[in-house]
Amino acid sequence: MTDQSVNSSMRKNKKAKILESSLALFSQKGYHASTIEEIAKAAGVGKGSVYNYFESKESLLKALIFETILEAVEWMDSDHDGVITEQEFFQVIRKSKKWLIKNRKFLILYYSIVTQPKVNIILEKELWQILEPHMKKAEDFFRHHGFADPVAELRFFFAMLDGISVNYVVDPNNFPLDHAVDRLIKYYEGLLQNDAPNR
Repeated sequence: MTDQSVNSSMRKNKKAKILESSLALFSQKGYHASTIEEIAKAAGVGKGSVYNYFESKESLLKALIFETILEAVEWMDSDHDGVITEQEFFQVIRKSKKWLIKNRKFLILYYSIVTQPKVNIILEKELWQILEPHMKKAEDFFRHHGFADPVAELRFFFAMLDGISVNYVVDPNNFPLDHAVDRLIKYYEGLLQNDAPNR
């Protein structure tokens, strides 16, 4: 391994530690109450190191939220051909289960943020810019399969995923995650097999 690749790996690890520490602090103390000094200390780095990667606490928050959200929405078109197939659609639902388990701490933060108007303002415009092309492809998927109101169906679909997510985050030991995911898959399998317009 070259010195350059070692340095690159160390930088990635340091950045990951900063993101992980900020996630923990934002989740425990809240975004506004957490400081860069506390994040640096928790990550085991100097305050200046945090600013080497993120110009402000706001840019750190955005990186934390946007990178994780983008990881999930990119499943919709995993081959990046601009079209969501049925296989990709169901893959989104199946992968969401592992993603929820892996990202529970992130989701605690995310839900605490989106319900705080002052913090949500920081994220809202850029987040929708990131999500819009993916939402358009999902809307086209529902339109292609004959849904009379593909926009409403898209919102319903994500409301179902959000509902599963919130219930799992709040009560991970008792919420029947496997059952909920299986039911959602069966629901859409039934609709898509009856590929009729105006459903």
